[in-house]
Amino acid sequence: MQVNKRLVDVLNKARELTSPDLQEREKVKRIVNEVVQALRVVITSHKLDAIVEVEGSIAKDTWLPGNKDIDIFILFNKKTSIEELRYWGLNIGYEVAKKLNCDYEERYAEHPYLRIIYKGYEVDLVPSYEVKSSDEIITAVDRTRLHTRYVLSKTNEELRSEIRLLKKFMRTIGTYGAEIKVGGFSGYLCELLIIYYGSFTRVLEAASNWRPWRVIIDLERHYNEEDYDKLRKAFKSPLIIIDPVDKTRNAAAAVTLQKFNEFVVASRTFLNKPSIEFFVEETIAPLSYDELKRELEIRGTSTLALKFELERSPPDVLWGQLNRTLKNLLNLFKQYKFEVINWGAWSNDRDVAILLFELSDIKLPNVELHYGPPVGSPKEVNFLEKYLDGGAIAGPFILGNRWYVIRRRRYTHAVDLILKRGHLAGLAKRFLKSFKEGKVKVYINENILEAIESEDYLKYLRKWLFKKYHWLSL
Repeated sequence: MQVNKRLVDVLNKARELTSPDLQEREKVKRIVNEVVQALRVVITSHKLDAIVEVEGSIAKDTWLPGNKDIDIFILFNKKTSIEELRYWGLNIGYEVAKKLNCDYEERYAEHPYLRIIYKGYEVDLVPSYEVKSSDEIITAVDRTRLHTRYVLSKTNEELRSEIRLLKKFMRTIGTYGAEIKVGGFSGYLCELLIIYYGSFTRVLEAASNWRPWRVIIDLERHYNEEDYDKLRKAFKSPLIIIDPVDKTRNAAAAVTLQKFNEFVVASRTFLNKPSIEFFVEETIAPLSYDELKRELEIRGTSTLALKFELERSPPDVLWGQLNRTLKNLLNLFKQYKFEVINWGAWSNDRDVAILLFELSDIKLPNVELHYGPPVGSPKEVNFLEKYLDGGAIAGPFILGNRWYVIRRRRYTHAVDLILKRGHLAGLAKRFLKSFKEGKVKVYINENILEAIESEDYLKYLRKWLFKKYHWLSL
């Protein structure tokens, strides 16, 4: 009973933290109305066949206090060509930005859209088609309207409060966000989980027992259980949640195995020991020079940072290429016997990316033990010919059933390896271009702090270096 009372007390406090107050609601409502009105005036002036609708968490009333993101869609008649939609979608946005006298930036989903910065809020003006079912979908963003309507039809005030709890919990533990940078749970996915399980605590109770590649949730029962093996093969995802409005889509496709497991463990941890701190985001101090130096001395390791100056690109494009580049550079280090014990990446989400590596040794011995083919194998002759001609410092010799040599190591310093072989490691397009143009800088040990003047970067370095989930010790 004591544990239950503690859980109830924590959730009551959390509901207060996660519910926007009347003043904030009125402010958001006023901003939305002003932007919507400006859009309608511009659309009318051009006699376009389009309507304006608010979508996302604002429309569904599942948004959190302090949320500065607003989604407003410009819905075109389905007879509108994709070229016209793209043209007018952007130009309507430009005119609205000018009309409201606010800054803007061009963004990309399946097609370009405009984000305006209006009175401190980021308002996405997204062109889309006006569809009523998944059969009518022309572009990926067309589903958003269907998502909004589905959630509104399945929730009441009580469930919306539960959704906010789950979103805040996800945000605090670092699993919220479907963008490639995060690889976590989208807002829509949080809403579906609450609709399916019925409450925040039931979601966590269920998640505590989840196992990757085993969980399939089909709210609208589009499939029978005998179809589940086919679904697992088709989606190849640690979590499968069939989109209620489109049975061909896994709403949990963005969730990586790491974020899946982090949510599972955090759910167990919270239920075992409920704490309001699970709803209060961690305060992170920037990493200092002295802290980093002391930690590296204790560990006896070396750090390496590669700073890429890139062509500006949308965050999802940038992070997709960044993750590929990071993976391939890790393979390069492994190929040349450098042991990387910690790695990560930071970006300003625009035109700078920093890849980080912590190595057991940044410099290796001049020689290495290299194993060859088994004795008597077809490759034995070539191996012996290669190393009998002077390619070895010692050998060839036999250990057990295999040929070996001691040979000179081609690259003994990690920086030399990166600078001389990095362009052959499979860098993604923008990163390879930056490399070839000499727009890559290398920083070693404490100097990684100097890669960029950014408090966000220094906070990331602290998380990257120590890696402890703050909620594990609550």
